[in-house]
Amino acid sequence: MTATDADWARAYAKQALSDLRAREALIAANVEKCHRLHFLQMAAEKICKASLVKTHGHDQVRRTHACVQKQLPNIAREVFSKNKGTKTQNWQMNSIRRFAREIELVAPACDAADTREDNSEYPWLDAQGTVQTPCEYSFPDINDGDKMIVQLIRLIRSAAEDIVR
Repeated sequence: MTATDADWARAYAKQALSDLRAREALIAANVEKCHRLHFLQMAAEKICKASLVKTHGHDQVRRTHACVQKQLPNIAREVFSKNKGTKTQNWQMNSIRRFAREIELVAPACDAADTREDNSEYPWLDAQGTVQTPCEYSFPDINDGDKMIVQLIRLIRSAAEDIVR
């Protein structure tokens, strides 16, 4: 039996939920922010892939990495419309777009055309020539406890649960 695009979408969504559970365990254990962001980024990427697989098929999506910034706001609109039946406010979508970009940029493969070296996995050289280590870096552009991040995590979870069902 050949796996269908629906099978792949469910698999990505299940893994996104697993990544969110891992993130929650890391929060409970009070681990460094880089690890929490890493699992948030992975969950976001997987739910975006699940959504894209439903639309474009697994063969078109499987090697895609930089999809969070564009796809996560689309997923947010879908989830908001299902859950609330109303359109999102401009400020909500602007926050979601901003956080989606920052979440995508914590992946080392997504460095904004070499303008951003900070990432959640590997040490990098900053503009002053100092080696920065993710576990010691503050990631000032993203507060993973911000109420919009919490809302975004709920959206990721809700979208993933809808696909898994």
